[in-house]
This record gives sequence, structure tokens and C-alpha cells, in this order.
Amino acid sequence: MIKIVKKILLIIIFLSLPIHLIARGLLPAGRMEYDFLYDRIMRSEALTLDDFHYQLGPYYDGSDQFTFEPFDGMKRLSTRTIGLFSFVGENFSAAEEETSTGYESIRGGIVARPFDDFFVYGNFLLDEKLAEDRNYTGKKWRGLAGEVEQAFVHYRRKSFDITAGRFASFWGPKNSLVLSADNALDGLGYSIHWGRLSLSYRLARLDGLNPDDDGVEQYYNRYFAGHRLDLRLSKQVRIGIFESVIFGGPGRQIDLYYLNPLIFFHSSQLNEGMNDNSFLGLDFSVKPRHGLRLYGQLLVDDFQIEKESQGDQEPDQYALLAGGQWVDLWRATDLALEYTRVANRTFNQKVEYNRYLIDGIPLGDVLGNDYDLLTLDMKRWLSDQTAVAAEVSIYRKGEGRITDEWTEPWMAIEGDYDEPFPTGTVEKTYSYSLRLTSFLLDHFFIDLTGGIERINNYRHITGEDRTRPYVNIRLSSFVWTGLSVD
Repeated sequence: MIKIVKKILLIIIFLSLPIHLIARGLLPAGRMEYDFLYDRIMRSEALTLDDFHYQLGPYYDGSDQFTFEPFDGMKRLSTRTIGLFSFVGENFSAAEEETSTGYESIRGGIVARPFDDFFVYGNFLLDEKLAEDRNYTGKKWRGLAGEVEQAFVHYRRKSFDITAGRFASFWGPKNSLVLSADNALDGLGYSIHWGRLSLSYRLARLDGLNPDDDGVEQYYNRYFAGHRLDLRLSKQVRIGIFESVIFGGPGRQIDLYYLNPLIFFHSSQLNEGMNDNSFLGLDFSVKPRHGLRLYGQLLVDDFQIEKESQGDQEPDQYALLAGGQWVDLWRATDLALEYTRVANRTFNQKVEYNRYLIDGIPLGDVLGNDYDLLTLDMKRWLSDQTAVAAEVSIYRKGEGRITDEWTEPWMAIEGDYDEPFPTGTVEKTYSYSLRLTSFLLDHFFIDLTGGIERINNYRHITGEDRTRPYVNIRLSSFVWTGLSVD
């Protein structure tokens, strides 16, 4: 009881502070409660054939057909009201041969619309799991680590919108290879919509390398820049091309050519003699009929076109995502199939500060590199607030890592170089799970997953096999209220 009272007091205290920012009708990305709403929105998307801009997240309420319930109150604020909200959560996980864990978290924040086209969202986080993360270097209090999780302003006017601050976003599919909804980056992003065309840009500052922790002589800055062009061929077909780059170095600031959304980043860094890490890619979505959505994304890190020198024997580095969703296959039951493949050395580079990482985590929604994953998911919607799902997946992981020291074994031989995929001793995981996700009584959320994993070559040891039952439980309670500024 005392712990609960302390949590409530902490929420009241922190809600009285100037915290971070969102927008009317803009649904933040990256929280488990909001992710369930995204699942519901994407289901509705497959059932419609409209012109809504689905290629960029976070989503906004561009049409009345989507609901953010039970968080609809946050998007219906008047210009004379501030919304206050809080979440108190508990995450529990247990698996055979592993120590059971339980972590508490507290979130509180504000949402406001001071002007018709200008919106604000923000929330702080106190988290027990974050306090135990070895990459966390901030302050701790009573076993809890604290940070501002997201804080941004959003302006939307007709065919132009811009977001600035700390916010999570994704490009293309929700589980984008380029940007993960789980990573909130400090920076800005904007989009310009012109008929069937959309031009988008994102700039962010990443974590740097410092002398105390990374063994460098001085602080190394790190940045991300990306731009994309989307074309809606019809209401049912969209294609997009994009380019992104990781750049930085000792004392390096943001280069002006990376601020230009119309410049080809790769050629610019070559002309300037910089060793930045650039990526090219494309994605698409097709809705051939009501209830059926096909999508895919390809990200190319390095691709060898010519074979004129031994250096051209370097293996191609890329990431691939392909999937399909069939909604209402029968009576409120959906079927989804998805395949992800990331080649070895993808997202890595000779220079450590050019790796496609933030705080040691991939920027995109990937599990690293040198792996592939096939997932089949069947979901039954009991109501708009409750869904149950059965999932089967096959995950193959090689020995490559994004953080591996860069090597060039193709230069040590003469002639053709080839390596298997995945590399080394491959760990194979066959997973079978059942999941229940639900909002309860408009103030509670539960996400319960239980299953079993069959792992061959566990931790890449030949012949080491494991069978591991597991359970994950996530519970949270949330409240929201409006406060008049008059």
C-alpha cells in the first residue's frame, strides 16, 4: 500500500513540472498501450482504400474512421485545456533456467493544443529496468532511473507538417528497417505533401563517444539524417524511395549538405572526402482488395556492382522485409505473415561512430544483423478493446554482430569470395506462443504472452539444444484528466 501511495505522489509531483510534448490526434509511438492501437489502426487501414499517408509514423487522426480509444480524450482537447495523464506499470517475465524478473515503471505527462494547428506532448519516465541497464549513465533514485521519454511540438498546416523535440517515428512499415518506433531521437522531422507526392526529412542527434567510456581522446559527435520521396500511384498502391546516413567524428558538427532534402547524400559525402555511412532503400504498400494489405522494404548498406578488383568481392550488405496481412479472413480473425532478413556486416562499418546504432541498439526495428526471421500470426478480435493471438516463428541467427570489429577476409585470398548465410554456427529458435491483449474498464491494460521455444545450437554451441517455456506479463493502469487554463 505504501509503495502505491509513493507512486501516486511521484506522479503528482512530476506532472507539476514542465515536461514533454505531443499533438492533437497524433498518436505517440513506442509504448505498449499505444502499439495495440496501432495494430487496430493498421487493421482498419487494410479495410479502407483511402489516401491517408500511412508511410510515416507517428500517425495522426487524418480521418474520422480511426479511433484512439481509450485515449480519445487526448485528441479532443480544446485550445483552453491541458490534458494530464499517467501510467503505472509492472513488467514480469519468467523462463526456464533463467531468473524471473519484475520491473516497475511510472510515466506521467501532458498534452495540449494552445493554438489550432500547434500541438504539444510530453512525458517523463521512472523505470526500474532502465536503472539496471549498463548503458544507462544518468541519475538513480530508490532503484529507479529517470528521463524525459518523449517531448515534442507538432505543427500541421494543410500540406505541411513539422515535429521538433524528442520523439519516436518510423518510415514505411510500422516495424521499419530504417527507424524503429522504440527509439525516441532528439531532432526534427517534416513532410511536404503535393498531390500524389510526399517529401519527408528527419535529422537527429545520436549518442556520442566519450573519453571516459569509449577510449577516445576527445568527444565524438554522432548524427542521423534521412530523406524520402513517396508516390501514391493510386489509392491502393504507394511506393517510396529513401536515403539515410550516419555521420560524426571528433568535434564534427552538422554539415549543411545533410540539411538539404534534395541533395543525394551519398555523392555529397564522397565529393567532400568523408567516410560517412550512407544507406539507400525503397518500400511499398499495396491493397489489392478490401482486407488485404501487402508491404515490403529493402535497405541497402553496400552493394557490389562491378567485379574488377579483389575489394569488389566484399559481400552485399542489406536488410529485407516482406509481409502481408489478411483482415477478416473469417469472422474478426486476421492472418499475418512476415519475413525479415539482414545480411552479415549490415549496419556495421570500419569506423565505430558510423555504426547504425543508438545506445548500442539498432536504429531500425531489427534484431541486429546476420539473421532471418519468419513469423506467422493469427489474431482474433473479441472486441475493439481485446484480441487474442497465436504465433509461430522460426529465427535463425549467425555469429555476426553489428558491433563486431570490421574485418575483410576477402582481401586475404585471390579470386571469388563467398560466405554462408547466416554465418558460423547458426542458432535456430522455433517459437510457439499465445497472447492476450486488452484494455479493461477504460483505465487498465494487460498484455499476457506464454509459449515455448525450441533452441538448437544454443548460444552458437554445436549440439547444445534447449527447450524453454516462458511467460511475459505486462500490466498498467492509466488515468487522464483535463485542466482548464481559464
